[in-house]
Amino acid sequence: MTDESTTTPRTDSDPGKEEEKTAVPGQSARPVAEQEIRKDEAAGPEEPVTTAEGTAPADGAEDEDDGPDVPADAAPARTGTGFGAGAAAVVSAAFGLCSLTGTSVGQMLHARKELIGQIEASSGGGGDQIEAYYSVPWHTAALLNGIFALLAILVGGLLLALHAQRAGTRSWVKSVALAGLVLGAVGLLVSLGMYFDLFASAPELPGPGS
Repeated sequence: MTDESTTTPRTDSDPGKEEEKTAVPGQSARPVAEQEIRKDEAAGPEEPVTTAEGTAPADGAEDEDDGPDVPADAAPARTGTGFGAGAAAVVSAAFGLCSLTGTSVGQMLHARKELIGQIEASSGGGGDQIEAYYSVPWHTAALLNGIFALLAILVGGLLLALHAQRAGTRSWVKSVALAGLVLGAVGLLVSLGMYFDLFASAPELPGPGS
């Protein structure tokens, strides 16, 4: 009796069985759904949704800043204090005022020159008494006032040249510096007129026949 073995070919393939065939022996096959989940996790976290107002925060993230939103570039503008410039402007104006009204130093020099002229006249020294009593003290005061006028012009003009185009310099500093410059210019003109006797001529002694 001959045993005939018939082989039935498999035409349909079962996916579940194919997974079981490819699985490592001793381990159960992973379901298809679990593999899909792991593929999604390997792809990385989803990017945050970008809206018209910006990027939406991630889930669970809390906004630490509860106050109003302030732009980073909206910091207050840093302006210079201008202490040195303000002091220089006041000094310039003071020099200009002194060139017009005179100072105590000018008065002391004027009185000293007068005293020297009186001593020379009383001691019998030669020379013009009008020159000793009047012209020399008058010219000394004019010379000192002219020095103050030049200082006012130099300080005020230099300050304006350095800070005229600077936006950080306060307006009152420029105004006071300009005032010192103008006062110095006027004081210089007055001093020149005093020194060269332009405003009034020196007095003269009457002649013997007058």
